[in-house]
Amino acid sequence: MDLVAFISAKWLPLLLTAVIAYLLGSISPAILVGRCFAKTDIREMGSGNAGATNVLRSLGKVPAIITTAGDLAKSVVAVLLSRLFMANLGGDFNVDQSVRIGMYIAGVVCILGHLFPLYYGFRGGKGVMATLGMLLVVDWRVALAALGGFILVVALTQYVSLGSMIAGVVMTAATFVFCYAVDGLALNLSLLCTVFPAIITVVVTIKHSANIRRLINGTESKLSFCSKKEV
Repeated sequence: MDLVAFISAKWLPLLLTAVIAYLLGSISPAILVGRCFAKTDIREMGSGNAGATNVLRSLGKVPAIITTAGDLAKSVVAVLLSRLFMANLGGDFNVDQSVRIGMYIAGVVCILGHLFPLYYGFRGGKGVMATLGMLLVVDWRVALAALGGFILVVALTQYVSLGSMIAGVVMTAATFVFCYAVDGLALNLSLLCTVFPAIITVVVTIKHSANIRRLINGTESKLSFCSKKEV
């Protein structure tokens, strides 16, 4: 598929889809949970990140579970809305391909909303759970591969940040493998589909720049389920 031609022909519905996805992505369950459970901004606690890991360390398991569910749900909803919308567009483009590209665009924009939320001064989380939510709808096989990589790395190292970044690499590679080698999509379409998770991986890695410095210095916090405080 020619992405430029596709966007040129479908720019209005894609724009509307992207706007809805961004507004959904800008909802921050971590911040809402922090205000509900601690009457404060979670970004002023622990690591300062508006994400489930910081909620777990700062507030405990139940708030972290609620945050995780919220982050997953908003990207799932954004991508499902895109799939519904794109499936009824018609036109000269292959419907399945249009839906797949539309879902990827909605997912990426939703994740950008999570990273840079409109409602909270453009300072959000790191997009890991929002990315998983997108993958569960777009391609559950890639979701399982990325989740497996994340769990393995965290189990071995207890570094959530490292697991998140490795999961991004696995997600990008798995997307190409499943599209090209398993589903038999054309090379250009497979590469196009791979561009979207690659963009997410780059952005999420940049958002983890402080974690990367701490990993290099040996000062990165390890995951613990036994304490609400940073370790």
